[in-house]
Amino acid sequence: MARRFEKLPPGAASHLQGMAAAGLLSESRAALALGMPLDQFREVITEHKPSREIWQTALAIERDQLLEALYSRAIAGDSAAARTLLAVRHGLSEKATTGGPPVHISFNLPAAQSPEEYLKAVTVTPEAPKALSNGED
Repeated sequence: MARRFEKLPPGAASHLQGMAAAGLLSESRAALALGMPLDQFREVITEHKPSREIWQTALAIERDQLLEALYSRAIAGDSAAARTLLAVRHGLSEKATTGGPPVHISFNLPAAQSPEEYLKAVTVTPEAPKALSNGED
């Protein structure tokens, strides 16, 4: 039985960075390329700090590549790419309202009442009609 991996093998950083630059980065492909079982690869990048940093650097390279491609499309006039880039990079969204703080509405409901109390509250008793005045007071 083969010994378990405790860290990424030598040369993993440059290999993963190359995969990221080519847009081929995924956990399963990385594990296969490094000759590691996928479960051990995941364990190593979770528990071994230097290996986790190598993986995070590769992910950052891939993210930068994707943002660069998105930026190029946005500059070329792709409005969907521009909206996405604004949302990703600057936290803007079409759904967000502009100006002023958000509005909060609270509804306060009365406490539960017994049927008798409810009937008292909703029953209207007609008043005696008032006499019309003829202008003399």
